[in-house]
Amino acid sequence: MPFTDCHGNELRSLPLVYRLDRDFQVAEPFCWRDPRPGGGVFEVPAHDPSLPPTEGNSTDFASVPPFLWGLIASYGKQTLAAILHDHLTYQTRLAPTEDRLALRRVADETFRVALVDSGVHQLRARVMWAAVGIERYAHHGGALGWLIIAQLALGILALIAAVVLGVLVQPLWLLLAAAPAALALVWGKNADLVLASTYLGALYAPLVAAAFIGSRLEQLLATVIWVGTGTAGPAPKAEPTLRWPDHGTTLPPA
Repeated sequence: MPFTDCHGNELRSLPLVYRLDRDFQVAEPFCWRDPRPGGGVFEVPAHDPSLPPTEGNSTDFASVPPFLWGLIASYGKQTLAAILHDHLTYQTRLAPTEDRLALRRVADETFRVALVDSGVHQLRARVMWAAVGIERYAHHGGALGWLIIAQLALGILALIAAVVLGVLVQPLWLLLAAAPAALALVWGKNADLVLASTYLGALYAPLVAAAFIGSRLEQLLATVIWVGTGTAGPAPKAEPTLRWPDHGTTLPPA
């Protein structure tokens, strides 16, 4: 019984207020008991109506880019864990700047544990954890964060090159695949994040590229039809939503 209502009963439903686009607000509080040794109970309160719709306990579920929804849905088993993470992320933004990175690290690890506790399999939970971890450094890591992201990008390219060159040119090129693992060690306590993000990023790269190209081809076709039929309104977008928000739990992109 990972998630409960405010009375300790198993959570079977969660009332939400839909604010159009992709924004929802929690209408009733709920709790999650951390299964880790010494873990406490996290309470996610109902949204404070005195706050703007996109502040406070507001959520867009798992902020997966729309073109990736075929790989990782925006909602499902991960929904309650994503709402919990959005709540913890909002609390992080209220903290002093120098404390935000450490608080987000705790929030992101809590998110991973809550995902597994909700029935999300370990690989998918690790992918979503890695995504929010990279977002953590993009928002709160400063120059160090961008250095990690740069190494991540180069590591993914090195892995792809190792496979391509190893298959087409010389098998010894496959040894290049060990380089990102060795370089991840220099990040100390963040080595697991860099390691997971690099290898999982390379694993999912072909699927992400195919999904992105497919969504753009669909947009092109939809635009041709839109122009040809003289349909009123804005041009078609390559996504199944009205807009792509700039807040919340983001999967580069879960």
